[in-house]
Amino acid sequence: MAYLKFLWKKWLLVAHAIGNFQAQVILSVFYFILIFPLGIVFRFFSDPLHLKFSKDGGRKTSFEKWEHSRESLEEAHRQY
Repeated sequence: MAYLKFLWKKWLLVAHAIGNFQAQVILSVFYFILIFPLGIVFRFFSDPLHLKFSKDGGRKTSFEKWEHSRESLEEAHRQY
C-alpha cells in the first residue's frame, strides 16, 4: 500500500506539470486566435482619444470645448 501511495504522489507531480503546460498552450492559442486579431481590428477602426480628424471636414481642430459641470461646492464635499 505504501508503494501505491508513493506512485500516486509522483503521478500528482507529473500531472501538475502536464496541466500547467496544457494551460499555457490553450491560453496562448486563445489569445492569438481571438484576442490579438480583435485588438488589431479595433486599433485600425477606433479612435478612443479622438486624435484623428474627420474626413468630411466636420472637425478641423483637435480642440474640444470644455463645459463647466453643474455641480456645486456642496456636492463636491459629498462625493460618496
